[in-house]
Amino acid sequence: MASTKKQLEPTDAAGNLSSALEYIAAGVPVFPCRARTETDLHTGEVYDPKSPLTSNGLYGASTNERIVREWWRRNPDALVGIPTGAKTGFFALDVDVKEGKTGDINLAALEAEHVQLPQTAIIQTATGGFHYLFRHVDGLTTATGGLPEHIDIRAQGGYIIGAGSTFPDGRRYKYLGGTSAEFIAAIGSIAEPPAWLIDVIRTPRHGAVSGSFAAMPRNDSVSAAEVEELLSYISPDCAYQDWLSVLMAVHEELGDGGLAIADAWSAGGSKYRKGDVFRRWKTFKPGGGVGMGSLTVLARDGGADLSGIARRHRGCERDGTRSIDAEKLSAFVARGLAKNQHDASARVGTLPSSRSEAAQASGSSEPANDNTPPAPSKFSIFDWPSSRFVGEPPVVKELVEGTIPQAVPGMIAAMGDTGKSYAALELHRRVSFGSSAFDSPIFGGRVLATGTSVLVTSEDDSGEVHRRLAALDRHEHRLTDGQKLLVVPLPSAGGPRAFWREDKKLGLIETDDWKRLCDELVSIEDLRLVTLDPLASFAHVQINEDPAAGAFVCASLGALAAQTRASVLVLHHMKKVAKPIESLADAREAIRGSTALVDGLRLAYALWPAEEKRGRAICKDLGVEYAANKVVFGGVVKANGAARRIVSTYVRNDFGLLVDRTVGIGASGLPQDDLLEQLVAAIAAAAEAGQPLTKTGATGLFENRERLGEGLSQLSRHKIEGLAQRLVDSQRVVKCLAGGTTPKWLDVPTGRFAMGLGEFRKGMARG
Repeated sequence: MASTKKQLEPTDAAGNLSSALEYIAAGVPVFPCRARTETDLHTGEVYDPKSPLTSNGLYGASTNERIVREWWRRNPDALVGIPTGAKTGFFALDVDVKEGKTGDINLAALEAEHVQLPQTAIIQTATGGFHYLFRHVDGLTTATGGLPEHIDIRAQGGYIIGAGSTFPDGRRYKYLGGTSAEFIAAIGSIAEPPAWLIDVIRTPRHGAVSGSFAAMPRNDSVSAAEVEELLSYISPDCAYQDWLSVLMAVHEELGDGGLAIADAWSAGGSKYRKGDVFRRWKTFKPGGGVGMGSLTVLARDGGADLSGIARRHRGCERDGTRSIDAEKLSAFVARGLAKNQHDASARVGTLPSSRSEAAQASGSSEPANDNTPPAPSKFSIFDWPSSRFVGEPPVVKELVEGTIPQAVPGMIAAMGDTGKSYAALELHRRVSFGSSAFDSPIFGGRVLATGTSVLVTSEDDSGEVHRRLAALDRHEHRLTDGQKLLVVPLPSAGGPRAFWREDKKLGLIETDDWKRLCDELVSIEDLRLVTLDPLASFAHVQINEDPAAGAFVCASLGALAAQTRASVLVLHHMKKVAKPIESLADAREAIRGSTALVDGLRLAYALWPAEEKRGRAICKDLGVEYAANKVVFGGVVKANGAARRIVSTYVRNDFGLLVDRTVGIGASGLPQDDLLEQLVAAIAAAAEAGQPLTKTGATGLFENRERLGEGLSQLSRHKIEGLAQRLVDSQRVVKCLAGGTTPKWLDVPTGRFAMGLGEFRKGMARG
């Protein structure tokens, strides 16, 4: 980030806007945060002070002055939020001292145990706490880790309120080294964190309750009454966010142990099932082990006034009434206590970090978790006015230029023995280790994004993976950057397993193997690509026959792509066809499975072998020896956005990898449909430029073949004019009347000349 501040004159007197403008002038992205508690009039949802006002939170941070001014025009009192992590280059050690909290004392104890923190930029918060800023460390996310109580970090995925931000009551965030402008200048010289601090942060800390339930002293009647008092404010039918806000308040008061309430309440009648609670809770509290002591232990050890919590956080109580029957609640509490007593001997008091660990703890081969699909949360149409969508729209990022977007689920489909698995491994190599300027295109384009990639194969063992990597990674990048490319050969890693299956009672479900994999993938900060090879090995459901099964798997893949922002691809099979594939449409029809399988993904790329006659012609052009399946065609057969819809020609090299040779072959090797597409594009471009072509004559296609592109320019007059006639017959191209009495000028049906609006431009020889 730049540390030189450009002077900007704010258009109003709001000090927070002035600070925001100073930040963006120095290249520091900002976003507005609430200065007070606010309640949504439509949904009743309560938003705390310092929470983001942008719809996508800290990820909406911008340095665009027009956008920032508009944000503060709408919210003049808004505080200035600043993302932490890679985007700004620093993280914050958050030391909390409000309401008797002892973050400062605990930090002093840490320094006494190790050494003092180096001198760095410090912001004093509006409540008297401190944000110690240090240089960003890769892999560090917003989680407490092993830090003492009342000390947190704000790293990747987090944010702080910037120095200079002022609440309406006058409380403000101050840079201890001077003004907010001086703080901005100091950002460039923030200290590196000491190694001991990073070690402490990365050491997991769990608030486990040790020992069995039966051995713990307790007072059942008191604790049950307190819990009943609290939960009486939570309706099973309340909105998800209201319900969750109460549980988060409990967590604030009781720490990790507060989640025992979520566990018991979910088991006791709430529609928000246990699996959903803990999966979603990670969004709010990443990386934490969770205390699972019984309700009585919670009340005894928590030392908190549960009744007071209930009075302060009334959740979704409406019109002074409570919607839970007292008798039902008492029964619930009794069941919760009994359940915890029964289960305590099987666990030590901490929630396993993944569902697979829960299975191991219980000694069962099949995880004992509730696999019920989570109930969708309620929404209000009034939450989504178009005014939310302001500022710069998100840019569509691509993994492979023109063909494979980032952060979407997709498919690479191929017929047998086309080399799709090998090609997929090469794609992963380029994503993880980078590409050379001399590399040929792959899957229709060049790789644009780099980062960590994960390939899980159920067919190739470790020996085959080793041989292929040795052939592809000749510079042995895997020796220095091996963690960037993760290849899991399931035959050598415990055998194949199902990620999706059908349960007799629950229907289609995601298995614990899938959920554990997702947990690990989400933890990879720079994840760019995930591939499952092949899909049929992982989906133990009727994806080829049942549209619902196909849609279920696609939705699961889409959720992973959205959460990780990585491209999530599956390799899939194409069926054998009676006649050769001639077009991308033919290739799409040959993909196995129901329509839902292709339609449910954002991308489908197909590979199919060339018929012998065409394959021999291509090999002759290239001067290589022909062999069966030596030549393969490929292209995008489905895409939700703009994509390069051309057919690429691949030829296997000496060790079996498909190499894109489209540029090097003559027109004889191009599929007929590709030539037609190229001719349509050339005709449309000529007309749009005011220099339309005719089928024959001096302004004809053959006479102007240099304007048609490399593939078409090499064809004979008969071939070019024959292709043009096919387009006219199918009405993909029309003859237009312009400046004469005979329709002859070629254009596409939606073009200017076709609509009678075309004008000839100088330099065009008219017939």
